Amino acid sequence: MYQPLSTPIRDLQTMLSAISQVHREIPRLWPDGQFGEDTLEAVMVFQRQAGLPVTGEVDQITWEAIVQTHEEVQRQLAPPRPVSLLPHHGSDILPGQSTPLLYPIQGMFLALSLVFDPVRGGAVTGHLDENTAHNIRWVQSKGAREETGILDKDTWEDISRLYETFIARTPEHQP
Repeated sequence: MYQPLSTPIRDLQTMLSAISQVHREIPRLWPDGQFGEDTLEAVMVFQRQAGLPVTGEVDQITWEAIVQTHEEVQRQLAPPRPVSLLPHHGSDILPGQSTPLLYPIQGMFLALSLVFDPVRGGAVTGHLDENTAHNIRWVQSKGAREETGILDKDTWEDISRLYETFIARTPEHQP
């Protein structure tokens, strides 16, 4: 006999599955929309861990506790918030200019200098000095762009991709 998949049950299973990534004692579920033995077990383990009466029934109190725990877990599992290091109005940073926006960019170049020989490490000064301009020109050359030494949006995109690829996502650079 055909049984339609239940959206509330699938939602419950999806939330419990996410919760189980942080609270490993809760069995991992495959959201199938059917309230079977695996879902019953996950609900009961959740209720016990949350200090709720262990009934296996998803009453209002259990539902609200699952929703709240799911929201907390989602914040833990979410990637860090990205930050834009260039002004939104699109101003380029020219050689010789100083701005606090260059501090993290120069730090990124310092890390990239450990991976790419042509990238120069140097002092993090907030000033688009010759080392920083050299590094910008190197990135521009790799992106087949005009080598101006000016930090513009396209060059920033290339720098951030290099950093994410070779520094932030590399296992030896992880804590």
